[in-house]
Amino acid sequence: SSAALIFVPSPNRSSHIMKLACCMTLGASAAIPNVKLNNGVEMPLISLGTWQYNSSVAEDTVKLGMKVGFNHIDTANNYKNQDGVGRALAGLDRKSYFLTTKVPAPSTTKYYDETNQYLSDDLKFLNLDQVDLMLLHFPPKTNDCATMQEQWRAMEDFYKAGKAKAIGVSNYCISSLKCIAEKATVTPAVNQVEFHIGMGPDPTGLKSYCDSKGIFLQAYSPLGDGTTELITGPVVAGIGKAHGKSGAQVSLRWLVEHNIPLSTKSTSEKHLQEDLDIFEWSLTSDEKTQLDSATSPAGTPSFMCKAETVVV
Repeated sequence: SSAALIFVPSPNRSSHIMKLACCMTLGASAAIPNVKLNNGVEMPLISLGTWQYNSSVAEDTVKLGMKVGFNHIDTANNYKNQDGVGRALAGLDRKSYFLTTKVPAPSTTKYYDETNQYLSDDLKFLNLDQVDLMLLHFPPKTNDCATMQEQWRAMEDFYKAGKAKAIGVSNYCISSLKCIAEKATVTPAVNQVEFHIGMGPDPTGLKSYCDSKGIFLQAYSPLGDGTTELITGPVVAGIGKAHGKSGAQVSLRWLVEHNIPLSTKSTSEKHLQEDLDIFEWSLTSDEKTQLDSATSPAGTPSFMCKAETVVV
């Protein structure tokens, strides 16, 4: 089954046919769509990331994001800020937000046990009994298949125990996905990778492969990594001007039009509001083609598989 995103004209949470339903109204007109994962769980299309924020900044940013209208928060064990995220979410209706977090690759040879410990730690720091999406943050540095399989076994047990509504991976290459598939009983719902204009609509064939397995690619660094080209650069700024939008909004909209959920981040209320204003307008076919063919800024889906290029 191919991961897909279909816009529907009105909210429809109960339909098993639709891949998307609007779940949160922002003002009078805009809404955050959901994508339906391969196990039926609905995930908001855009999330607020917290990478590089300490606990205090993460707490303040999540509170601001929720006030502005975000309903999907992204954190990780390695960010060392889950306690702050947990404080920001404390007291909120659990159904009002979707939470993604992650566990790192093991540093010992007790792959399963160490992963279990990380999973337990995440829940403890967040002060939650369940997360919506749990990801393996990256493959082990050795790219050892047995390690990945043992980590995924721990993830499956965590999922089957009801502690995550869905499980997935991040920074996984095609070879990594094929490795865990050899023994998996649960297919990853998401693979979160670097994805932005300049990489093309199917970098290294990874989107085609994930689509063929029903795995949603989710974009981190949607505005590039250490560049302003996708924020104020002439190409995106020029297209944005034609729509009354910013260059950054054009860059995010490009991902939406390719059915790519995304994670953005900012501590600015104005920028967060702009990040949510990407659903009620469209790029023209010529603009989309121009952005599809862009080769700058360069990027690779994962720092773990820079040399891996697979055509599927």
